[in-house]
Amino acid sequence: MSVCVVGSVNLDHVVRAPRIPGPGETILGTGVAEHPGGKGANQAIGAGRSGAETVFVGAMGDDPAASRLLAELRGAGVDAQVRTAAAGVPTGTAWITVGDDGENVIIVVPGANATVTELSAQERGLVASARILLLQQEIPESAMLDAASAVAPEALVLLNAAPTREVSPQLLALVDVLIVNEHEAADLHGAPATPPVLIEALLERVPAVVLTLGAAGSLVAVRGAEPVAVPAHPVKAVDTTGAGDAFCGALAAEIDRAEPSSDLLDRLVAGARFATSVSALAVQRPGAASSIPWREEVLKAYPA
Repeated sequence: MSVCVVGSVNLDHVVRAPRIPGPGETILGTGVAEHPGGKGANQAIGAGRSGAETVFVGAMGDDPAASRLLAELRGAGVDAQVRTAAAGVPTGTAWITVGDDGENVIIVVPGANATVTELSAQERGLVASARILLLQQEIPESAMLDAASAVAPEALVLLNAAPTREVSPQLLALVDVLIVNEHEAADLHGAPATPPVLIEALLERVPAVVLTLGAAGSLVAVRGAEPVAVPAHPVKAVDTTGAGDAFCGALAAEIDRAEPSSDLLDRLVAGARFATSVSALAVQRPGAASSIPWREEVLKAYPA
């Protein structure tokens, strides 16, 4: 097994509207849909559809949503090692409003995801057999620390610090590659700053950073080397929900395709280029997990 994702899984309830309403404002929507989601599951599906042998570790409730979400994970070729939460604890949900410009606002109700506070011996074994561990911040940090402590010495730990929240020094000390957008990077830095300043500050805390910049692409940086800019593809966004997750899953898969002994910066740049193509296709489709393309689609749309 090559990529292990430990994280959240949600059923997304999506409302389409002409625009995102302001505080206290009521507007008319144009449609409602349900999609598989959750940052952990989305990133596992992104890795699986990008061609990586992938296992997902998380929790769901004993409810109809769980069956649908398991089917989505397995349909992407992901080995879903999902525990069932105690009776009365539902599968996680996300409530999403998407405007016609593709932007969104999201409220996540963790449900069963909040019960993932530590890993079982079996789950630690899955982590230990992976070459890449991919984490996000929709489960308790205690489980993330548990997972990051269980990796093999030669494995890489990737942390997507989203949704934004405080990250402990203990966890950052176990991270090899930090993946953040500008808002998340500024929160970790403690103040807004230019991308080069954010990169410099974050590299004092982790060995490597991938800073995503939306339509401006991304910056890839490792200690001791100049950052490398990876441009974005110009596209018209339909729905940006899950685009960051698609990027992270594809990045992990592409890093895993490279020789472990090869230069980390080269692996990250190649991964970011492929992940940029994945997210470019994803934003042109509705939904989160359902928008993530297969590797063959990506290579056809954006030949290497």
